[in-house]
Amino acid sequence: MALKAATDLQNEKRSRVLEVIDKLRELGVSESVSLPQLVVVGDQSSGKSSLLEGLTGLSFPVASDLCTRFATQIVLRRAPEHDAGARITIIPGPSSQLDESLEKKLKTLRERSAAEAMGIPGPSTTNIENIDKRFSDDILKIELSGPEHHHLSVVDVPGLFHNPTKYQTEEDKSIIRTLIKDYITDKRTIILAVMDARNNLANQGVFSMARAADTAGRRTVGIITKCDAVEKGDEAGVIRIAKNMVERLTHGWFAVKNRSTREIEEGVTIEGRHRKEKEFFAGTAPWKELRKDRVGIHSLKKFLGGLLYDHIRSEFPNVVKDIEASLSTAEGDLELLGPSRQTAIDQRRFLNRIANMYQKGVDDALGGNYDPELGEKSALKLRMHVQALNSEFSQEMTKNGHAKAFRTPDDKEDPEFHIAQIASSVSAVQPAENIYDWIRRIYRDSRGTELPGTVNPRVLENLFRQQSGPWKNIALAYIAKVNDAVKAYNQQAIVRVIRDDEIKGKLASRLARFQDVSQTRATTEFSRILEDERGGILQTVNHYYAETLSAIRDERLRARLKKQMGLQENASSSFNLNDVMKTIQLSNEDQAVHDIHDILKAYYKVALKRFTDNVVIQIVERHILGQGGPVRALCSDMMNELDESDLLDLAGENFLTSSLRNELVSKCERFKEALEIAKHAGV
Repeated sequence: MALKAATDLQNEKRSRVLEVIDKLRELGVSESVSLPQLVVVGDQSSGKSSLLEGLTGLSFPVASDLCTRFATQIVLRRAPEHDAGARITIIPGPSSQLDESLEKKLKTLRERSAAEAMGIPGPSTTNIENIDKRFSDDILKIELSGPEHHHLSVVDVPGLFHNPTKYQTEEDKSIIRTLIKDYITDKRTIILAVMDARNNLANQGVFSMARAADTAGRRTVGIITKCDAVEKGDEAGVIRIAKNMVERLTHGWFAVKNRSTREIEEGVTIEGRHRKEKEFFAGTAPWKELRKDRVGIHSLKKFLGGLLYDHIRSEFPNVVKDIEASLSTAEGDLELLGPSRQTAIDQRRFLNRIANMYQKGVDDALGGNYDPELGEKSALKLRMHVQALNSEFSQEMTKNGHAKAFRTPDDKEDPEFHIAQIASSVSAVQPAENIYDWIRRIYRDSRGTELPGTVNPRVLENLFRQQSGPWKNIALAYIAKVNDAVKAYNQQAIVRVIRDDEIKGKLASRLARFQDVSQTRATTEFSRILEDERGGILQTVNHYYAETLSAIRDERLRARLKKQMGLQENASSSFNLNDVMKTIQLSNEDQAVHDIHDILKAYYKVALKRFTDNVVIQIVERHILGQGGPVRALCSDMMNELDESDLLDLAGENFLTSSLRNELVSKCERFKEALEIAKHAGV
């Protein structure tokens, strides 16, 4: 009595677990989430249909020329006699045109009815060559309840064939192979690989596919059919396979004996089939050598029921996680798609929502508040890229912004203003012109009415313009790089906040126009800044200029004194004042050249920092990253200024978008229902 109670409890648990998975599959969850299942695969004529007949008690029609063109799910449940019955439904596939509520309750299964409902050829179809739809991804589901059943759920897929005919083309062969591969490569699928005992294992294509999908043999159960049809002398090889000595599988092999064609013609019933199978394995050598729990349909059903139950229990936590992830993805996609956009109010609200999401992203991107999941070089890390470009610009200006290298007071090249030797036909023959020689040449060429030893202010302005000649190209290259960084940011930012490709393209086009306008404004502003620095008089009230000039002159005086006296700084010695004065005093021209150099150097340092900062702040921060720039253009103000025509053009909803929204709403509802079922499953 206690044993019976334990068995009933176990049966109840299995029934509940199988029912949960079936409900999830009926909800269409398997389109996005892999569900644990048993799948029967085998070559055509391997005995698959007869095996299913033995498992289910149903008589499956055997078509000699026309293969099955859809998958069949068979669900067996143990139930009291008064609850016994059959229920047949069609679960629509991803490309199905069927109503989800379609259900056919039949007392007996007729494949013709299922095939016609799916819009594909059935066994009685003629002239199959002219039929457009030859296969269906719908699933025919057969549920059988009764006291004679073990709890079991198994999926049957079309059999693999090798030689095309007018009924089974090369294209059909490829489709079936792909269908089988899709099922068996799923890591949550237990593969029931059917082998015809009469054929060499190596010649049965399904097994090579199973090996590729399950290299360790952990998900495969081997089933040998037609044992009674093996030629005398060939039994030993099949027995070795059945004993798991050839193709070693974790779950081993089973051997069954199905009804032969003659037995079917003679009217042998399913019950008769079971009786003959039992007699065969009990009294026929060498088959009686096999373990009793590894032969016969009853042993197989019992094993598969337990295997599926254990498999579902082990995989169920991950199934729930996958459903949660799929729900989160669907809700995210739905959120990006936004609410329905049939009216101008809906359209403006939708665009304002996008603008707010976009501006939130801009604030984060410019404030350095990055999503941790972003890649190291992600274009969405806009401030990081701009800061790097700012540093690069500053270094480039310092290193290459001057035309001539300034000199130190002791007449050495100032390392801060080094200029690399440029290979050219001129420089290959002679070195670049020394800055003192350059200043002297310009000084002489620019002499006016000024007294000897004095400097014409125009000379300094001319020298500064030439010395700062590289500024323009360096700054323009920097601005272009910032614009490219902004363009890359916008491209990725739009993808993040907009799902609809059409709207994405239209808003991207508008942002591109804003970027062109912004770039024009930035270029105009840059020209003014450049002209202010290089086109007018030289002006500064920065004390750094006076301090720098004073320091340079002081260093120059010290350098002359050291050279004359041959002494180290702070050394004490007697000296001739007249000799010292001769050293300090230079010719009028030399004094003018040195003064020009030192004034130019001190002023250049001030102007360089000022110009670099102005380009960064007034061009990049104000015109490119600031209000009115291309990263601030997509805002609520822009959306509120759109007229109804622009609204309709930008946010009007087409049929595809509407259909996608409905599909996502349906998905979310189904995933939520699936989670509710899973939470109360008690698995």
